Amino acid sequence: MTITLPADTSIVSLGKTPLLGGQGRNGIAHIGVPAAGVMLQGHDQGGNVAPAAGDAGWYTLLTTTTTSAKVQEIVLPRWIRRGAAGGTDPIVIEGVQ
Repeated sequence: MTITLPADTSIVSLGKTPLLGGQGRNGIAHIGVPAAGVMLQGHDQGGNVAPAAGDAGWYTLLTTTTTSAKVQEIVLPRWIRRGAAGGTDPIVIEGVQ
């Protein structure tokens, strides 16, 4: 089961298919081109309304360097977005169901 994050800082809900019910479980992030810095951020706000971009509840899911592995294990949050170093190459999130 995969979703592809857009090449911007759009906030994506993981509370829908294909990752419905995956919050708190492990997932895999496939990173096209690792960069130095925060690649992914997560937020655990419930409901169907996305948290604001500036909400204090955002936390770092994945930080990489330019030599980091392109496949990383993460814990799936309710909401996810690219971090400042997320770049524009695809990041595919794979959930285990």
